[in-house]
Amino acid sequence: MSTREGVTMLWKIRTELADRPGALAELAARCGADEINILSLEVFTAESGAVDELVVSTGVGWTADDLTALVAEAGCTGTTVRPCQADVLHDGPTRYLRAVLRLLDDPISVDEELENLQGFDEYTPAEWARADVLVEIAGRLAERETSPVQEPPRPGSAVPELRKATVDDAEAVVAMHDRCSYESRTRRYHVPMPKLTARTARHLSAPAGGISIVAAAGEAVVGMATAAPWDELSGSAMEIAVLVEDGWQRHGLGSQLLRRVIKEARDLGADRVVCMVQPENVAMLRTVEGLRMRTRVVQDSGHLMVTVALSDQSLSHAVDRPSVAYRQTRAIPARS
Repeated sequence: MSTREGVTMLWKIRTELADRPGALAELAARCGADEINILSLEVFTAESGAVDELVVSTGVGWTADDLTALVAEAGCTGTTVRPCQADVLHDGPTRYLRAVLRLLDDPISVDEELENLQGFDEYTPAEWARADVLVEIAGRLAERETSPVQEPPRPGSAVPELRKATVDDAEAVVAMHDRCSYESRTRRYHVPMPKLTARTARHLSAPAGGISIVAAAGEAVVGMATAAPWDELSGSAMEIAVLVEDGWQRHGLGSQLLRRVIKEARDLGADRVVCMVQPENVAMLRTVEGLRMRTRVVQDSGHLMVTVALSDQSLSHAVDRPSVAYRQTRAIPARS
């Protein structure tokens, strides 16, 4: 077998090992004897048993027939050998994630991507499952490209209606999150929220033991406030949070949502509501201040915990930490 020193070729080998202990070690020893380096190994489960896929490097004199004969000598059957490129050495999850990135730019290239990823005509059940997911992703991306883009309502084009949310609002809630900026979503959730799933939207629209209020302009949701029980605190406390679509901010919609969700929380038996606010979120702090209700603000792991009293005793057992001097929020008297 003629080779040129320092020059190698990469091959992908798919084969069925003999069903006996030590079969893989026998194949590895056979490759080592001919200075063939096994670079990666992946095992698939098939109806006929285990199917092994190896990436090996050889000298330039080797051919696919040579490698097929070599693995046959080690007791392997059903062997297919193909030349390949170095990118197959990336781990499987990385290669599939890169394929998804490429599909974002060109969904119709899914067949080409599958050919690059799989490399063989016959798929194992695991590869069929992977292929199905990629095809589904490509289909959804292509559908989005062809779907007409509907402009959301703008302030002045409609008067938002505040009403209780239901699970039927989940799709509109997802659409609102998609329209919100990264900054608005991060202020609401305190972590990067690149995409809201339909499942999470359903939970937000109908929280267990709580309630959500949406601001609806026509069929679109442009704002949302949620109140849900907070078991970490003593008493009947509920955590509240508000998100208003960027184009509708600074129009008083956040204040309306906050007042309404606090009223609903009180009706559900809450003696206080708690809102976690980032210190730099001055707009939310001013919105709470504008309620003119008794509040207390304390530091909590880099955030401000704003407690709004709904009863005469609700602030007395709120937290055992000193209040933060932030404008009037330390003790704003309730309106008489």
